[in-house]
Amino acid sequence: MSLALITGGSGHVGANLSRELIDQGYKVRCIDFDNDHRAFEGLQVELIDGDITNKDSLAPSFHNVDTVFHTAALINLDRRYADLIKLVNVEGTRNVCEAAMNANVKKLVHFSSVDAFYRFPIDEPLYEDRKLIDDPNAMPYDLSKAEGHKIVLEYSSKGLDATIIHPTSIVGPNDFKPGIPMQALVDMANGKRKLMPNWGYNFVDVRDLSKTAISASKNGKTGQNYLVGGEYCMYLQIAEFMSEQLGRKTVLGSIPDFITYFALPFEYIKSLIKKQPRVITLDSIHTAQTGNYFIPSLLARDELGHKSRPIKETINDTVEFFVDRGLIK
Repeated sequence: MSLALITGGSGHVGANLSRELIDQGYKVRCIDFDNDHRAFEGLQVELIDGDITNKDSLAPSFHNVDTVFHTAALINLDRRYADLIKLVNVEGTRNVCEAAMNANVKKLVHFSSVDAFYRFPIDEPLYEDRKLIDDPNAMPYDLSKAEGHKIVLEYSSKGLDATIIHPTSIVGPNDFKPGIPMQALVDMANGKRKLMPNWGYNFVDVRDLSKTAISASKNGKTGQNYLVGGEYCMYLQIAEFMSEQLGRKTVLGSIPDFITYFALPFEYIKSLIKKQPRVITLDSIHTAQTGNYFIPSLLARDELGHKSRPIKETINDTVEFFVDRGLIK
């Protein structure tokens, strides 16, 4: 039985990837970073203490591993956390690549992001050869994903069989500790976003992404990157899906873009009080405003067999999951 190691196993992607790997007959090991085991409830998963930012802690996790799925990352659009973002997403990726080489793993699949690429022009199809972010003043998260991409290519040139996948915005069930993107959907479902700008993004179901990632471990070319997308959808349309499912209005309507900026000082004060990253920042507004319209994912579909389900199905399953866990009232 093939042994797969997941970094970031307790996260949204890790929880779904663990389930899919087990369904496909893999033995699964996860790095136990934060002692939060909700994602593994009812699963046969081996947990080993480790921290990707501490390379000396990684050797036991990589012992006898066949395939590594590097999903661990810090998703944060608050520039005050720039150093931590770089530590996790850049140095952490370097440590994972080095540990994989030292352990002679057969394959590494690195989870980057669509945000590693320059967005503009947003109305032209986004393909794998779009230029990676290289502006030192760019959003720290975007820059970190681009730099992590380059590190994987560096190790690939040294003999590590690694493939890179770039998911679009990840949605779907089994998110046991929702981060900023999924928490925004929970807040929307709970009526905390009564008015919203008329923005949209490309969304991929985390379960479809998991299947494609496993395919990448078998069929992905060494040093090749693959955009893995789903369906472009307006946030207001997502709100309509939620309203239909919950039987109540979740969002009342749209607002002009500029009104969103008025929330910035209040969000800053709230973050100081709660000692948490800001959800609404200049960077998060820019990200929401500039989602690429056309992400065909042709390479992933042709070489990895990527398939994406309708966004409405994804939203329905996501809402059902959070209702069952009591996060959507």
